[in-house]
Amino acid sequence: MAVYKKTEKGMNELLAPSRTIDARLVSVLILVDGVRDSLEVNRLAREVNLPADALEILFHGGYVEKKFKGSAALAEARVEARGEPATAPATGDAGSKLDKFNALYTYLVEETKALLGLRGFIFQLRIERATTLMQLKALIEPIGAAINKKHGFEIAKNFTTESERLAVAAIAERNI
Repeated sequence: MAVYKKTEKGMNELLAPSRTIDARLVSVLILVDGVRDSLEVNRLAREVNLPADALEILFHGGYVEKKFKGSAALAEARVEARGEPATAPATGDAGSKLDKFNALYTYLVEETKALLGLRGFIFQLRIERATTLMQLKALIEPIGAAINKKHGFEIAKNFTTESERLAVAAIAERNI
């Protein structure tokens, strides 16, 4: 079971005013978020009668690529998807640094999806494009503002506080 993320070509396909691939494939491309594994994406696609091999077609077409995450990060992503708080690994090795980056990444993706729905789609694309901690941290404030606008100050404050906590933990791990 692999986790896929959108490539630059996939992002451009979603943001372009006209489509170069079939609309059913675009629907599957939207399901690829860098957190769901291939089994879940295929299950969701089958539920709405999308092609069973759509993920494979997107992969071979260069619209998605495999995202290599450690099994601990994948387990953490599933825990956060259920709404349980993330726990930071205690070790200071490279795996721990990646785990903390992935914890922040996963939290931003899941909370943006849960709290903003389709309104948060552009934010999700920006999160997926982020390759550094600073890029992820820079997204916290605008996402928090959008959550504040939709749900109010208290929920936005909770989102911002938890996001900042995860960002600080990840940044502190960098040994700056």
